[in-house]
Amino acid sequence: MKIDMTAPVTTLVIPGEGPNCENNFTMSFYVPAAHQDNPPTPTNPDVYIEERPELHVFSRRFHGFANDEDWIVNAAQLHDDLVAAGEEGVDFQTYYTAGYDSPYVIIGRNNEVWFMK
Repeated sequence: MKIDMTAPVTTLVIPGEGPNCENNFTMSFYVPAAHQDNPPTPTNPDVYIEERPELHVFSRRFHGFANDEDWIVNAAQLHDDLVAAGEEGVDFQTYYTAGYDSPYVIIGRNNEVWFMK
């Protein structure tokens, strides 16, 4: 079964420790509403259906074709803003990237970084 792209496409980023350690990434696609009750079974064993509870996130929006540095800079800025605001109960160990546009959209792209509450 082919399913059209949904948005946002999110990626959980678990930063590696130290200057030469790699980050760990898990990319997620939302199942469209029409398939929520009975999502198709993945044919690739590395793909799985995950049901998430309601999420509470702090987010920072930015625009453009994001590269690795853009995600890191915006996550760091959101981190600093939340610390300065005295927000409590924020998981700073990981963050999510969220992209809202098709890869074919060149201008006016919308991106967010999220920290979970």
